[in-house]
Amino acid sequence: MEQTYTYDQLVQFLYHEMSAEEAVEMANYLDEDTETRAMFDSLLLAKTQLPKVRFQPSQASLNNILRYSTKTAFEALL
Repeated sequence: MEQTYTYDQLVQFLYHEMSAEEAVEMANYLDEDTETRAMFDSLLLAKTQLPKVRFQPSQASLNNILRYSTKTAFEALL
């Protein structure tokens, strides 16, 4: 049976979000199928053109998250 891959699986491979076994299978498939390889190469090019943005939350947001986490952890103990 011939394996075909979806666009979502190519994106998972691109971002290293699949198991090692799946990644090896995908790499082998990309070596064999030129059409799928072309799709992957276009995704890779698009990824390299995305801006490298880093977001830093405000201290107030971090404090709210920590407060909520402490509250829910305490409530779980009750």
